[in-house]
Amino acid sequence: MKKSWFQHTQLTTEQADELEARYRAKQIKTERSLDNDFIHWTISAFLPEVSKPPRQDRTWQQRTWR
Repeated sequence: MKKSWFQHTQLTTEQADELEARYRAKQIKTERSLDNDFIHWTISAFLPEVSKPPRQDRTWQQRTWR
């Protein structure tokens, strides 16, 4: 499966810590970098890519609408 970097931008320190901890719990490789404004963080996560678009939720659709 192909993997690529996904970036979460404009995060505060608390948000970056929480997001990095969640990825670390799932053993996903992450990198943290400070933005140009020296206030916010960018978290990059190495995530798998999916070739198919997400499926539409049909929970609330009636059968006649399909």
